[in-house]
Amino acid sequence: METSLNYRVVVISSLQAAGLYLAGLIIPVLGLLAAVFSPVPFILAYVREGRQEGLASIGLACGLVSVFAGWQGGVLFFLTFGLMAIGIAEAMLRRSKPEGAALLGGLLPIAAIGIALAAYFAHLGKSPVAGIEEYIRNSLVETAKMYTTLGLTEAAAMINGASDRIIYYLVRLLPGIVIATSVVQAACCYGLARAVIARKQVPAPDQPTLAQWHAPDVWVWGLIVTLACAVIPQDAVNVISWNAAIFFGVVYTAQGIAILEHYFRKAGIHTAVRSMLHAIILALPIVVCVTALGIVDIWADFRKVRGPIVEK
Repeated sequence: METSLNYRVVVISSLQAAGLYLAGLIIPVLGLLAAVFSPVPFILAYVREGRQEGLASIGLACGLVSVFAGWQGGVLFFLTFGLMAIGIAEAMLRRSKPEGAALLGGLLPIAAIGIALAAYFAHLGKSPVAGIEEYIRNSLVETAKMYTTLGLTEAAAMINGASDRIIYYLVRLLPGIVIATSVVQAACCYGLARAVIARKQVPAPDQPTLAQWHAPDVWVWGLIVTLACAVIPQDAVNVISWNAAIFFGVVYTAQGIAILEHYFRKAGIHTAVRSMLHAIILALPIVVCVTALGIVDIWADFRKVRGPIVEK
């Protein structure tokens, strides 16, 4: 039996998502922060109204972005925010755990862009690593020229002083940085979408809130193996372990933040103040202590959340 498309939801969702994305291209800082949440309108349409509305809103938004940012912008929008929204929404519909939704939503765009880049560099007959290194060097040269033109000679000298060794390791750590960043964005979009759905849906989604969440305990073995491999005197093994360490560092920092969120809520601190405190903590060196707190929680279980979830 065919169901009619909810055109109102499709139009509103696509306008919201395209608006957030285009804000990131036009408005500095705040626009970029808003663009991070571009997948959320798609997720809400997909989960609350159905796959049909979700996919239609993604398609319409890609068309709108293409009008203002060219067809390349529309394709990039789909490969990044469109696929992220589909991954998160499908995970939510299948009642996957938060970490599953974040991983699926974060890794789908990485896989799609990785395949596209591999095909592009294969067509050019270049190694992806060499191509990215060349791009970074050219970008640094252009940035140094711009700073010199603006009279910022010290900044230009600092950029020119970037050694090949730094670029070498930066390029090889990019996979871990990009994957961790994409998964964090997916987790933020999941959290916001879940909060909106929980506010309007009774009963609320049966997945834990941030204050209740913890990474699967078995993941600690991945961290242990990663740290063990980091001391092996082989460059290839070291690079792989450092990339994995970036991912696990983000995971256990998030777990530490979840513990702080639990105690902030118990103290009755307002949502806006809690958000500000989290932002300050993440911006300071003390974030290392938060990461350590997340790791220790595997054994200490500070919040006593292992086991059935009672609180909604």
